[in-house]
Amino acid sequence: MSLLYLVHKRVIIKFSDAAKDQFESEAFYAFRLTGVDAMGFLQIQGINPGTHAGHEAVSEPYWINKDLVREIRELDSAKVKEKIHYTGATSKLAKAKAPAQAKSALKPKPALAS
Repeated sequence: MSLLYLVHKRVIIKFSDAAKDQFESEAFYAFRLTGVDAMGFLQIQGINPGTHAGHEAVSEPYWINKDLVREIRELDSAKVKEKIHYTGATSKLAKAKAPAQAKSALKPKPALAS
């Protein structure tokens, strides 16, 4: 099955051992797959369980290398027997950090008293 079939759908992902610092390799994690590129990256978005068997997106989409993924399939809550970890509110995922503010070599001068 092509990954393009899963774009804009809820998926469960089992990560490889290479991602063990952020994910348990035997656990399934729920995401919304929002994009796939030709360079081997997947754009995913954290979700939380919602009402009426739906799920709501709770984070901005971000890119991961598909080499970190061992298994990916569409999320069908009725068929999944394993425990699913939702990545929304309790995510341990590494988020892109804002660059640190550059420190100026110049020291602020006190205001001159007149």
